[in-house]
Amino acid sequence: MELYCRSVDIFDKKILDDFAKEHIINKEYSLAGDCSLILNKGYIEIGDFYKWYKQVRRLAENKLKKNQVCCSCFLVLRKSDDYLIGIFDIRHSLLFKNGSIYGHIGVDIRPSERGKGYYKNILNMAIEKCRELLINPIVISCEYGNIVSYKGISHIFGNYDDMVLVDNTYFYVFRKYFDDTKERGRYF
Repeated sequence: MELYCRSVDIFDKKILDDFAKEHIINKEYSLAGDCSLILNKGYIEIGDFYKWYKQVRRLAENKLKKNQVCCSCFLVLRKSDDYLIGIFDIRHSLLFKNGSIYGHIGVDIRPSERGKGYYKNILNMAIEKCRELLINPIVISCEYGNIVSYKGISHIFGNYDDMVLVDNTYFYVFRKYFDDTKERGRYF
């Protein structure tokens, strides 16, 4: 299935509410990729699309509060029917709490769409957005027990650089350097 990504916009309330509801039904009460690392609250915690959207727009427009960095949020949709498959955010800098561990990229895939081979495709979209923002190296991490993310990330980034303990959880931290001579869009 072909996917595309676009920035979140004011008309996305229904598809994001459905996305969040599926997570809640699956007993997942937070999303990755919703700028929550920078906002210190996620989409589900905020509980109101318009309040969340206003905060996400502020981050994207560089209207920051203390200890925040620019962050852009993208929706990943299936081309055939515009169905929301996933969401990712790009943190433009690592100058936030534990930023050098959590990295530049957060990804979340709809529970019912996991295991269908979307992760690497979504991660490549996120990498391309990082490259457009001239982020180099790109840092990404995953929790020790998240085998699916580990496999997807290591397939593109290679071996992890560090394993770090944060708040009683171990994280694999990956870094990828790009030189300008490499062909864009080809990471694996």
